[in-house]
Amino acid sequence: MNTTASRPGRSGALIVALVLGGMLLIGSAISSIPRITGFFTSYWTGRSDLLTGREPSISSTGALSEADRVDYSEVVIVSDQPLLLPRVLQATAEGLGVLVIIAGGALAVMLAVRMLRGRPFVRMLAWGLGSVGVLTMLAGAIAPQLHAWAVDAAVRALGYEVSADADGTLTADGPELIVLPQWDVLWVLDRVDVTLLLLGVIIAIVGMMVADGARLQKDTEGLV
Repeated sequence: MNTTASRPGRSGALIVALVLGGMLLIGSAISSIPRITGFFTSYWTGRSDLLTGREPSISSTGALSEADRVDYSEVVIVSDQPLLLPRVLQATAEGLGVLVIIAGGALAVMLAVRMLRGRPFVRMLAWGLGSVGVLTMLAGAIAPQLHAWAVDAAVRALGYEVSADADGTLTADGPELIVLPQWDVLWVLDRVDVTLLLLGVIIAIVGMMVADGARLQKDTEGLV
């Protein structure tokens, strides 16, 4: 009786998972089209740090100490030039994030379909989790580097003065320079989205555990 009563509830949960996974899959795919094509049809934009000897002139009505200050931080670069390489790099970085969501939605749909049909799903679950985990790790580790590379390539193509051109101490009446992304190992690691990277590692590990658990169960059943 309990088994019979649980089947409608289980089927209902699987149908909900199927619908939500399908909505996530279709919605992320559709919404990604204008986001990715926008890199090629609109102005190119990027952000980088600014190196300057000037200080903002902003008045304050509060009591400020000697340590209180307002300083320039970054600059927004905008261009209507073709800049094919920077646009491709930014679109690729955006695409990595979209692929994670699409892969997750596709996995939910395929698992729900197989479970509704009463077919084995453990192997698909293991491979699916592994794939989603790897994509998540790539999005966390590589996408930030692609964004930095895009800014580097665009600034050089547009011919702006950069921090490497600085000669001596910057003064208030001196030039303002764009700080290009650094490519030393420590700077590359600093750009990594650690949260996203670790999330991908955890998902991949769970996929490996599912695969090992399935093999262990199969071996155990063979001994009975």
